[in-house]
Amino acid sequence: EDRLTLCISSQAGCAMACTFCATGWSGYRRNLTAGEIVAQYRGARRWAEANDYGPITNIVYMGMGEPLMNLEPVMDSLTILNHGYDVGARRITVSTVGIVPGIDALAERPEQFRLALSLHAPTHELRRRIVPVERKYPIGALLDSLRRFDAAGGRRITFEYIMIDGVNDALRLAHALAGLAEELRAHVNLIPYNPIPGNDWKPSPGARIEAFAQRLEERGIEATVRTPRGRDIAAACGQLRAEHETHPPKPFIQLTGGGIDNR
Repeated sequence: EDRLTLCISSQAGCAMACTFCATGWSGYRRNLTAGEIVAQYRGARRWAEANDYGPITNIVYMGMGEPLMNLEPVMDSLTILNHGYDVGARRITVSTVGIVPGIDALAERPEQFRLALSLHAPTHELRRRIVPVERKYPIGALLDSLRRFDAAGGRRITFEYIMIDGVNDALRLAHALAGLAEELRAHVNLIPYNPIPGNDWKPSPGARIEAFAQRLEERGIEATVRTPRGRDIAAACGQLRAEHETHPPKPFIQLTGGGIDNR
């Protein structure tokens, strides 16, 4: 491929406490400054060029932290990367678990930055159990903010969806997810869960992920399955944390049993 994507962090630690993500085990430490965010790009660009990887073509704010909870430095870094380093706005994606005021602020910008929503469940009842911020910004309010973002024009929305065996991979949930994606013409990115110590969850089997993607495509939804990268060094999606922190600060919310297993 001729695309080289850089994943950057916006905070040290994270306060969102998503139940499938080890990053939140460290808790929130501090916000990164705009300079620290941009420095990740500068350092990665030098390394890529020195090692003959070519130029960095895309940037995703999908590393450690919730970008829209560090709004001003993130907004400043977007301006610097876009206007100062000439990285096209459509080649920069900001990820969020669903911070409605931040989505609205991003929609007000004239540049066409892309948005990735860490959705992970298509219903309020299920999502609030695995993404705690759902309790503050429920799906209904979140969809309203996405409609405003979409109305700003020309900006792609992606739904990120972690596939966890027996938790959120029931095929009936694919139909509910398609219903959310249809109106916004959202792309769906299915991400096999990356195992972490202290949690016995497993990634959905490959066959179920493919069936889930097929159900989406039957509804006219563009869906891709992300190839896991970085698992061997515990640097894949949801695995970033300090090596010495082997236990979560609080028990994981149990989703299996008692009728919660949605298969």
